[in-house]
Amino acid sequence: MENNNIRSSSYEQTLAGVTKDLSDLRANILGKLSREILILQAQKNALTDDIHRLQSQRKELEVLTVAQQGMNQQEIQRQQWIEQLAQAITYHLKNDVVVTNSQVLSDHSQNFEQLMLNLDSAIRTTFQSLQRDVDTYQRDLDDQMQRMYTQRQQGELMLSALVERIDEYLRRSSADRYGGNVGGNPPVNFTGTSGFAGAMGTNVNSTEPVRSNGNGNYSQIQVPTFNNSSSQFRQYNPNDTRPYTDDPTQSFESPVPEPSLAQPTKRLNDWWFGFVLVLCASVVLSLQNILVRVIFSNSNILGLFQFGGLIKASVPNSFMLLLLRMAFATPIMWMVAKVIFRVDVFRDFQQLLHPTRRSLFRRVAFSALLQFASFAFIYVALGILNPGLAVTLFFIFPTVTVLMAWLLLGERPSKERWIVIGIIYAGIMLTYNIFGANKPDTWGVIAAMISGIAFAGYIITSQACFKQLNPVSFTSINFAIILLLCIGTIPFTLSSISLNGSLVFMCFLVALTTLGGYLLTSFGTKLMGAAQASIVSASGPVFTTFLAFTVLGDKLSPIQLFGVFLVTGGVGLLSLQNMYKKTAK
Repeated sequence: MENNNIRSSSYEQTLAGVTKDLSDLRANILGKLSREILILQAQKNALTDDIHRLQSQRKELEVLTVAQQGMNQQEIQRQQWIEQLAQAITYHLKNDVVVTNSQVLSDHSQNFEQLMLNLDSAIRTTFQSLQRDVDTYQRDLDDQMQRMYTQRQQGELMLSALVERIDEYLRRSSADRYGGNVGGNPPVNFTGTSGFAGAMGTNVNSTEPVRSNGNGNYSQIQVPTFNNSSSQFRQYNPNDTRPYTDDPTQSFESPVPEPSLAQPTKRLNDWWFGFVLVLCASVVLSLQNILVRVIFSNSNILGLFQFGGLIKASVPNSFMLLLLRMAFATPIMWMVAKVIFRVDVFRDFQQLLHPTRRSLFRRVAFSALLQFASFAFIYVALGILNPGLAVTLFFIFPTVTVLMAWLLLGERPSKERWIVIGIIYAGIMLTYNIFGANKPDTWGVIAAMISGIAFAGYIITSQACFKQLNPVSFTSINFAIILLLCIGTIPFTLSSISLNGSLVFMCFLVALTTLGGYLLTSFGTKLMGAAQASIVSASGPVFTTFLAFTVLGDKLSPIQLFGVFLVTGGVGLLSLQNMYKKTAK
C-alpha cells in the first residue's frame, strides 16, 4: 500500500514537472512569436511608408518631366536670341576697332616722332659731353707729355753731370798713378743703389736726400755740383805715359772696395733677407690656420694642456669668426696703410665712388665677395679636417686660376703647364687618401675646395683691379667690404653667437697673423721679386702640416704626406713657369 502511495506521488511530481515544462515552453514560444509579429508589423509599416514615398516621387518626376519639356523650348528660343545679339555686338565691335586703330596709329606716329626728337637731342648732348671729355683728356695728355719732356731734359742734365763727374773721377785716378794734382772731389760711392741715388739726388754739400712727391713730379731733383776744395787722392801728370801698378781708386787713408763685387753682394743680401721675410710670412699664415683649428676643436697644445673648442664648426660660426677677425684687422690695416705704406686709402676710396669708376668699384666689391666666401669655407674646412689636409686642398686655387685664365682670357696652358696641373691634382688625390680606407670628411673636403675656387676667382678679379688701384688701398677697401658683408650675416648668426674672452683674444691673434703675413709678404716681395716670392709662398701646406703635428699632434699618413709635398712642389713649379714666362716676354 505504501508502495502504491509512493508511486502515485512520484507520478504526480513527474506530471507536475512536465506540466511546468510545457507551460514554460508555451510561454517562451508565445514570447518569441509575439516579438516576431511585432518585427513583421514594423517592417510592414516601413514598406508601406516606402511605397507612399515612391508614389510621391513618381508624381514629382512626372511634373518635372512636363516642366523640362517646356524649358527645352525656352532654351531654344534663348539660344536664337543670343546668336542674334552676338552678331549685332560683333558688327559694332568691328566698327569700334577700326576707329580705335586709326586713332592709336596716329597717336603712335606722333609719339614716335617725339621720341626720335628726344633721342636725337640726347645723342647730341652725349656726343658733346664726349667731345668735352676727349678735349680734357687731350689737354691732360699734352700736360703729361710736356712733363715727360721736362723730366727727360732733367734726366739728360743729370746724366751729363754724372758723365762729367765720372770723367773727372777717371782723370784723378790716372793722376794718382803719377802723383799729379788736379783737384779734390770726393769719390763717388758705387757700393750700392743707395749710394747711387744719393749722388743723383743730392748736392755733395747736403746730406738730406730728395724724395719723390708721389705724383711723378721730379722737379725737386737737384743736379749735382762739384767743388774742388779738398783732395785725398794721389795726383798725376797728364803727359806721363808710364804704366801704373796701383789701384787708381786707392786713397792715402783707406781703400775703396771694388764696385764690381760690392753691388752684387748687396743685392744678394737683399734677396736673402726678402727670402727670410716671405718664409716667415708663410709660417705666420700657417700659424693662423692652427689658431682657427684650435678655436673650432679642443686640442692638446704641445702635449702640455687642453685648450680650444670655443665654438662648433658650422657656417654661421664661420661667419661669426670672420666678423670678429675683420673687426680687428680692418682698422689696423687702414692705420698700417697710412703710417707704414704712406697711402691715403680714404682718398682712393672717395675716387673709387666717382661715377666714372663705378665699374672698378663693382670689380673691387665682387673680389671682396669672393674673398669673403673663401674665408668662410676655409674656416669650415679647418674646423672639420686636419689643418694640413685642409690647406693642401685649398691650394687647388693655382690650377683653377690657370683654367679661369684659359676660359676668360683665352690663355691656353702649355703642355708643361698641363703636366704640372696633373701633378697637383695627383697630390690632392693622395692627400684625400683615395687608395686608403679612412677617407676625410666629405663636407670638409668640399668646403676646402670651394674655398680654393673662390680664392682663384678673387685672384683673377684683383689682378684686373691692381692696374687701376694701389694694391695697399685695394686690400684695405677689400677688408672694409668684407667687414660689411660679415655685419650683414648677423641676423643669420645671432642665435649662435656666444662671445667670451678666450674667443675674442683668439680672434685678435688671428687678425694679427693676417696683418703680419701681409706685411712680411709685401716687404719680402719687394726685396726678392714677386715671381720668386710666389715660389716660396707655395710652402704653406708643408708648414701647416708641420705646425699641426708639432702644436696639435694631428698626424697624416705617409701617403697623405707625400701628397702634401707633391702639391707643394707642383704649385712651386707652376710659379716657376710663370716666372720664366714673364722673363721671356
